[in-house]
Formats: sequence, C-alpha cells, structure tokens
Amino acid sequence: MIQEPDISIITPVWNGLPFIKDCIESVIAQEFKNWEMLIGDNCSTDGTIEYLEGLNDPRIKIFKHEKNLGIFGNLNFLFSKTTSKTSYILCADDYFIEKTSLFKIISYWQNAPQEVGIVIFNQKGNGHCSLTILQEEVLPEIIPASESDLIFYCFGNIAGNLSNVSVLNAVVAKNGGFREDLPYSGDFEFWSRAAHETSIAIQEESVTHVRRHPGVASNYLNRKGEIIWQNTFVVNRLYNELIQRFPKSLFAIRLHGTLNYDSLQRDVALKLFLKGKKEYLNTLDKVMSNALFSMSFFMRWLLFMLTAGGRLGRRTIAKYMLRKSNYAHSTV
Repeated sequence: MIQEPDISIITPVWNGLPFIKDCIESVIAQEFKNWEMLIGDNCSTDGTIEYLEGLNDPRIKIFKHEKNLGIFGNLNFLFSKTTSKTSYILCADDYFIEKTSLFKIISYWQNAPQEVGIVIFNQKGNGHCSLTILQEEVLPEIIPASESDLIFYCFGNIAGNLSNVSVLNAVVAKNGGFREDLPYSGDFEFWSRAAHETSIAIQEESVTHVRRHPGVASNYLNRKGEIIWQNTFVVNRLYNELIQRFPKSLFAIRLHGTLNYDSLQRDVALKLFLKGKKEYLNTLDKVMSNALFSMSFFMRWLLFMLTAGGRLGRRTIAKYMLRKSNYAHSTV
C-alpha cells in the first residue's frame, strides 16, 4: 500500500538554474521523509527542465507545461495535483535552512487549532522600516477572520514571500485558488480573501531562506508600475470592508491608504521620472485618481512631501486604527 505523504512541497519554476538545485537538495536532505515535491516548469529555456528530468527520486514529480502559465497559474495547477492534506510553498530560488525544517512545519500542523488554515513562518527580524517593525510587534499568534481585513489594510501582504507559507490544500480549493490575472499581487489577494474563511497563524521560527537577486519575479513584473493597479484592486476591497465597520474613522483609513499605497510608490515613480521614465508616475496618478482609499491629487503630493515619501506617519496611523478596532494588543 502506497503511503499518503504528510505534506506536499509546491515549487513553481521558470529558468531556475542554478538556484533550483539548492532548493531540491534542501528538500531531499530533510530528516522528515514522508513528503512529495511537485515541481511545475513554466517553459524554461536555461537547462532547468533537463536538470529536473535527470532527478531520480519517486517523491519528486515533474510537470512540464506546454505554455507558460504564469506564477499563479503554475501554483493553481500544482495544488490541483497534491495528494496530501497540507502544502508548503517553496519557490525555486529558495531553500529549507535546516534538515529539521519540515519537522517544524509538520509539528505545527499536528497541534494547530482547528480554525487555522494558513501558517506564515519566518516572521521575526524582517523589520526594515517602522511599519514592518510594528507588524512584528503587534501581530498575534493567530489572526482571526474577523480582524484580517484590518491587518492586511494596515500592513499589506503580511506573508511576504510565497516561500514563507504553509496552507491546507482544502483552503486553496475552497477559495478557488489564486487570481491568475494578478501576477504581482495574486498572493496578497488570495491570502486576504481566504482569511475571511480561515484564521492565519503567525510563526516567528525560520524554516526557509528567501533569496534576493536580480532575477526574482518582483524585479521583472513591476517595470511599468503593474503592482499599482494590482495592489489597488486588493486594497479597494479591504477599504470597503473597513469603512462599513469603522465609519467614524474614514479620514484615518484614507490617510493610511494614501501613505501606504500611494506615497511609497510615488517615491519610486519620482526617482524614475527624474531619469526620464515617466510611465510609472503616469500609471500611479491614473490608478490613484480612481482608487477608493486615495485622497485628492493635491493631498497625495502634499502628504508625499510632508511624510518624506511615506516614510513618516504610517506607523502612527496604523497604531491609531488598531486601537480604534476591537483588535487590542498590549504593545499597540
């Protein structure tokens, strides 16, 4: 009788050499052995598929796509092929940092509260600005569905990289998978949407190493400001939910939305504009003129200048919003 794997490792890849080797070797090296690894190749041309086809481990299943499905199309396909109840997303650039990483992930799920369907690992020591430091200070061990819109609006995509996340496969199926038309923000959109149906656990313990290099997807998916309209699509929904819940905090909600989702992007856009690249700023102004959470054109520029490109004030406004809600934390 074939034993069902306890966990599926989900690995989308496109032109992943040489990093995919470290990724796979870190999985094979795990002391916990009852896993399957599903790798979807998105039409690589750099020798990735030849390397994958040379692997000889029955637990590793290779899927060679006839056309590039995009990051989230690839993920949706791989989740449809899982035979376990639980998955961990491990992108081809990244790897497990210890031989016990899978033990730690499995151990969490064995004792997880019933309401938890998503677990975010590696959530300590990532703070590089006042808002992300606040995020590490205030996020509870479990974010209930009732508070998820507020948390995602205040902090954005709290999961960060896909390689931080483990999820019950039933959660992905129940919520219809990732939006494939949002190649930059599909994970932000899915986690915030699925959080209406399931609680999210936050784990400080690090289990993976997330690489930063020039070829990562975020560097080629946002050359013309694609992130702006995609994030706005997600944030508009969160904004609508919050103003219904906190109508008396409308100004604070819009102020935070403008600082967090316009001012920071305006800083990027202005730097590009000064180099003669106007498209990013034009896209930003066009999208923000119709964004529900954004203030007027004049106020956007004024706030940009007063807050040093969104660097000042976001933490203060986020703390105010958290205090106004039923979400209470001793550190807020």
